[in-house]
Amino acid sequence: MNALYAILTLLIIYFSLEYLKTSGLIRIGQNMAQKTQPFTRELNLTTERILIIGDSTAYGTGASSPETSLAGLLGKRYPNAAIINEGVNGMRIHELKEALEELDDESFRLIQIHIGGNDIVHGTDPAEYKKDLTAVLQKANTMSSHVILVTCGNVGTAPLLPYLSRWYFEKRTREIRDISIEVTKQFHVDYVDLFHEKDEDPFAQEPKKYYAKDLFHPSNDGYAFWYEQIRNNYPPEL
Repeated sequence: MNALYAILTLLIIYFSLEYLKTSGLIRIGQNMAQKTQPFTRELNLTTERILIIGDSTAYGTGASSPETSLAGLLGKRYPNAAIINEGVNGMRIHELKEALEELDDESFRLIQIHIGGNDIVHGTDPAEYKKDLTAVLQKANTMSSHVILVTCGNVGTAPLLPYLSRWYFEKRTREIRDISIEVTKQFHVDYVDLFHEKDEDPFAQEPKKYYAKDLFHPSNDGYAFWYEQIRNNYPPEL
């Protein structure tokens, strides 16, 4: 009986500490998101236009400046292109579908899509994710001749998440990744797979370097690491 009581006490202490840690990091992330300014660049109407759209990793949350976000690094790669940033913190796949539909009459030289992280965390049904992703890529293909889909890395490595739950979020990451690989094969879309096994994942090996202060979004180094994997899919010039 004493042993059971001790175990229950330890579990209560553990879950209480995890709750306090996670709640504190979420508040840091929310504050960080509010202060983030996305990278955009407006030029004349004859300029080639690039659309970056999707979740907080398109928006740039976690970067110390707009220029060190993925959109900023993309802008540096193409200094003469207009960068239209339609990233939204917390965006999920069904919201991305709606956002693209609102841009119905527009066309772009390049579209870079970031999605999946929030669907992993919030439990989007895999069948619904597949259905909506199919619609998203179908729509994107009518808006640009060059579409890139980027899904997040292994969410299960994020220190923000309670330790005992990380296996589940890694499982969810694998599910969304598998669906993304399957669906992109049906379209003229470049897929960038940012998933790495833990023993080869810099985010798992050096979380304080590659994660931002909320230990969930990428830091400057995290975005730079992702950019190196994405940039091979860019055209030499626009």
